[in-house]
Amino acid sequence: MTITVLSNVILSNGIIHAGIKGRNRRKNRRISMVSGHKQINIEWTQTLREYEVATVPLRREDWMELEGLHEVTEGGAYGFLMLDPKDHRVTTGGVADSLTSTTFQLYKYVTEAVSARTKARKITRLQAASFKLYLSGVLQSTGFTLDAQTGIVTIAAAPAEGIISWTGIFYVPVHFQSDDLDWDMVVSGSDPDGRFIVGPTVVLEEVRE
Repeated sequence: MTITVLSNVILSNGIIHAGIKGRNRRKNRRISMVSGHKQINIEWTQTLREYEVATVPLRREDWMELEGLHEVTEGGAYGFLMLDPKDHRVTTGGVADSLTSTTFQLYKYVTEAVSARTKARKITRLQAASFKLYLSGVLQSTGFTLDAQTGIVTIAAAPAEGIISWTGIFYVPVHFQSDDLDWDMVVSGSDPDGRFIVGPTVVLEEVRE
């Protein structure tokens, strides 16, 4: 089955603040020609993100929260939400591209400063309270609805020619990459609250939507 993301289950900032590593994955197929030239076929046109959590010791209460996430998502059969600690906010440059005359998908555009080349990243999971919509730079307070689980904005009437842009905070939908959850108590002792636990192989993988 496709992975269903539980929108009301969110990884706590406590686990993220304790320490996290990541990886931005792409998939290109490289072929070496007889001439020595290289041919590359792009198989994934979008980045897939991975996050390693619990790479440093967690307090027992934080570890138990992570273990609880693993339980309620059936070992990664379901997804949940997290804030990417380095990339979870659009302050300028978020653009909504037309799906129909009145519905628009939200994107974040990444621009390389020297060449001005851009790449669009589809945004599907919004923190609704942070969302602001602009038409030709003018903040809109009414006349639209946001589906925070898809990143789709519906406008009451087709807008006049202009650029629809947005700002706000967004989540990354993720799931546990493995069915298993390994742990190691690196600081023990008689006081349960003084114990620290590390998870050597806890990888969260982005759910592509």
